[in-house]
Amino acid sequence: MRLLTIAFGPHRVEMLGLMEKQIKRHQVLILEEPPHPDFHRVLKRKASIRNYLATGDFGFPRYVLRAYRLYQQLYTAQGISFFQVDPYLAIAKNLAEGQAPRTKREYAVWQREHEAADSLLQYYTAAASQNFEAMVRTVKLFARSDARRIRLREEMRSEAIAGILKETSGDVYVEAGYIHLILYPLLKKAVPPEVRPRVLFLLGEPIRQLTHLPWRQPLSPGDVLTLRYVYGKPEGPGDSLLAAQSLVYVHLVSKEEKLPTPADPYPHLREELALCNWVRRLTYQECAGFFRRPDPVASKN
Repeated sequence: MRLLTIAFGPHRVEMLGLMEKQIKRHQVLILEEPPHPDFHRVLKRKASIRNYLATGDFGFPRYVLRAYRLYQQLYTAQGISFFQVDPYLAIAKNLAEGQAPRTKREYAVWQREHEAADSLLQYYTAAASQNFEAMVRTVKLFARSDARRIRLREEMRSEAIAGILKETSGDVYVEAGYIHLILYPLLKKAVPPEVRPRVLFLLGEPIRQLTHLPWRQPLSPGDVLTLRYVYGKPEGPGDSLLAAQSLVYVHLVSKEEKLPTPADPYPHLREELALCNWVRRLTYQECAGFFRRPDPVASKN
């Protein structure tokens, strides 16, 4: 039986040790990123990682720099086969560079990106007017459009991964962002019977160490709201509260990439666990009041 591990987790430097331990048990690594022409030159150390980073739009450069150093080591020492697989993002990148949609698939991506951009613009308009109710409404709108985008992205990715399985041998490790949980059931349907998909939540053990609770991944209110829509749930009475809590969470959570230290090996995880716990206790009125204060950041202290 061939093993297909879908490893869910955030793109953080603190994840790399956890990832390395798991990746070494596999022969094939499928990354969650669109193909780049210089990728294999970087793996073979024929191109600079820093120059590679300069040619793309990487949201987590500190993570990517260290991750690619790890990939070079794994490629050289263990001969792991690497694939960059994210057809949705590849098409979205081409569309963003001015290519007009020509195929049904490209048009579907264009439509999802257009919907997400439009809902995000509506949110910015609401935020500029400081209308909290409108902000909540547009957060729900964006979550629904983002859910449709995630669903299409993972449908396309599961199809591409199934194709790679036919061309390779050995156990496969699939990198997946923690919000993309729908990839697992999609892959279960797409792979042949001799392949056994399994889910791995990379942060499960660190969370148990920090909280002594059997949680698998901290989910912010916005994550919960988006996942509800990914799985086709209709809007419920609690969605406005989740959207309101999400506004507070996004305002407070650190935006910069943190580096782990011996004293604090999981700085992002530690912060997000504490912030999720605090934010999820807020009422709708408390969230609204948070944004009506002169200094929202100071209001938490």
